[in-house]
This record gives sequence, C-alpha cells and structure tokens, in this order.
Amino acid sequence: MAKRYSRQEFLDRLWGEVKRGKPLVMTGAGNGIAAKFIEQGGVDILGVYNTGYFRMQGYGSLAGMLPMADANEMVFRVGQREVLPQVKEVPVIAGLNGVDVLRDMRVFLEDIKRIGFSGVHNFPTVAWFDGEFRETLEGTGLGYQMELDMLNVAHDLDMLTIGYAFNEEDTESLIKEAAPDIFIFHAGITRGGSTGYAGGRSLEEMANRTQAIYSIARDVKPDLILLAHGAALVNPEDGQYMLDHTDCHGVQLGSSIERMAIEVPLQERAASFKNVHFPQGAKRW
Repeated sequence: MAKRYSRQEFLDRLWGEVKRGKPLVMTGAGNGIAAKFIEQGGVDILGVYNTGYFRMQGYGSLAGMLPMADANEMVFRVGQREVLPQVKEVPVIAGLNGVDVLRDMRVFLEDIKRIGFSGVHNFPTVAWFDGEFRETLEGTGLGYQMELDMLNVAHDLDMLTIGYAFNEEDTESLIKEAAPDIFIFHAGITRGGSTGYAGGRSLEEMANRTQAIYSIARDVKPDLILLAHGAALVNPEDGQYMLDHTDCHGVQLGSSIERMAIEVPLQERAASFKNVHFPQGAKRW
C-alpha cells in the first residue's frame, strides 16, 4: 500500500531531488499496472485522475471533462482499489473536482487522505473553459473559486497541493488565494497518438508561453515548484527542451506516459504474434 506523507515530508522529497540535480517527473496512473511499473521507473509523484481512467479505456482525455461519470468517486475508487495497493514509496495525489456541490469537501478530503493519498490537485477544472460558458459558470457560483477553496482545505489537512491554470488571470488568483506547493501551467491537450490533438503550439511557442506564466506565478510566490505539461511535450527530448528553455523543475505527464507508452508497443507486439507461421509442410486442417 502506498506510503502516506505529510506535506512537509512530501516537499522535502521533491526539493531533495532538485538539490541533487534531478528534475522532477510527475505522472498519471490510470490503473494498477501503470502505477506499479511507472513507480519502478523512478518517478517522483503519481497522480490518479478521471482522465487517466478514460485514457486507459481508449478514449481521449477530454472525456474526463464531460458528465459521463462522477469524477471524484472514480478517483476515490480507482485510487483505493487499483493504484494505492500497487505503490510502495512514491507519494500519490488525487486529481479532484473542486466544483462538486454534492459533497462536503472537507469530509471528502479527510477520506481521500485516510485511504492513502498525500496530495490534491484541482483537476478536472473549470479553468479549462473560457468564453460565455466559463462566464456563466462563474456567474452562477460554479467557478474556479471553489477549486481554490478545496486546495486551501487540503492544505489545512496537511496535504501537498498542486494547482493548474491555463491563463494569466487564473494563475494570479490561484497563487494569491491558494498558494499551492506546485504550480503547473497547462499548455493544452497533448498532441499525437490515437486520441491526441493534431494541432496546437510548437515546442518553442509552448516554452515561451509557459515561461511567461511562470513569471506571473513566481512574482507572487517565489518558492513554487514549477512543472511543465501538455501540448508539444510528448517525448523525453521535449522535456529536456522545457528544462533548457523555462524555469521548470520538471514535467507532468498524462497521455505522454500512460497512453503513448502502450499504443504502438501493444500494436506492434500483437502484429508480431500474428506474423508467426506454421512449420513448412505442416498441415493443421
């Protein structure tokens, strides 16, 4: 069963890696076998997200933003039954929907902590929405503030907190009002593979945009741990580019670790088995 960490113990592990000159790697884990072998690969943080579940069922990540299932219940159950039992030492965090009017969030976070999660991340997030839809959510009391409130409750419960933002305004609100331990600028859906986005920013554009957002966040909270995520960050070489061209301390991986690590290898392995043949001259019919 996954080891539980206090917020400070969690932070000490992360900063210890950075001070040893090792960039941080945070990944999703949509099921137990992913968690088991990703941990053995040496990552620093494992996250359980409803998007991870959908990815591992063959759907695109944005399925997790649609009302097809109870996101928080899914993360609780996948964590409890599949991921947490397979993990030994790596801290595990829960990606939770803070805009959940059907739960007492403090009670739910206490349960999340009790079963073995050591941190909380505001995902799914209304920050992904913009335009009239986002304005309506905010205007009807179903906005980003509920996610910030959730992160503050998690902090009160001595859990590490991770914040997502997609633009300058939300970044400033997030850092000022919730002061997360880790900040991640979400640069967009990861491109490539069977369900990835075909367009999006180039790696250079992603790095420039990410660094600009980091500057806003760091102006408010200089001691933030910064992770890069999404868009053109697909391969380890892309992660190195982000380290070389931004102030990030490492990367957060979803599709690029869970989905893309298995799509082509599974297809190729199945094709290899299909290409075996009967011995020459043998008749099996």
